Amino acid sequence: MRLRLRRAAARLVRTRTQLVRFSEPLVSFTFDDVLETACTVGAPILEEAGARGTFYCAGHLHDGWTGPALASPDQVVALHRRGHEIGCHTYTHRAVSDLSREALAADLARNRAHFSGLAPDMALSNFAYPFNTTSLRAKRQLERSFATCRAGVPGVNAGRIDLGYLRAVELADGFADRAAIRAWIARAVRERGWLIFFSHGIAQVPEPWGCHPDLLRFAVAEAGTQGARIVPVAEAVRRAAGGTTAEPERAFLS
Repeated sequence: MRLRLRRAAARLVRTRTQLVRFSEPLVSFTFDDVLETACTVGAPILEEAGARGTFYCAGHLHDGWTGPALASPDQVVALHRRGHEIGCHTYTHRAVSDLSREALAADLARNRAHFSGLAPDMALSNFAYPFNTTSLRAKRQLERSFATCRAGVPGVNAGRIDLGYLRAVELADGFADRAAIRAWIARAVRERGWLIFFSHGIAQVPEPWGCHPDLLRFAVAEAGTQGARIVPVAEAVRRAAGGTTAEPERAFLS
């Protein structure tokens, strides 16, 4: 019960709000962990449309991992070189609410060191919560280190947004179909907001949190059809800063 309350507080208490006014609707495609198929299948689908995505990477997920193949360091560097954004997960893929302040700081430093060791210009400026969960304490700590932190509560980021708890829609075969994807993009266009999709693997037979290539292909095409621009998270943040009204330094309830 106490853990659920801490997680609810992180979601409901808006700790880093900004009023944003985008000049056009935006859609970001993000991938967590990252699985090999996100690099070999997902990234090329975006590239075929002239778009790039954000890949939130955990540097040390391999130990004890029994799921689909993970991306290799060379594949992550190749993504970076092709213009995709590399974002930050925790190094060990631990939930941030399970880590003390000191342990979380050490974990983040280790993850950043790991990826800067692969490519010195690889700046991990945006974060995604592993398991899409956090506590209010961890959220406040992470806000001091990253431009944004992405969660997994569905919604469009428009108007007054919480940069420490960005809304995102799961793009997975078991959670979204074409009608739902079309409706979410239409809402982003209507509100001139920023819609973030998140997924994991992209495969013919995806894991429960991944999607079929055709579903990703549809979402990418639908964004273009409806007039939304596909951008990585870092680019959306840059655009938000260009049309932002800062809110006072205080917390808001959703």
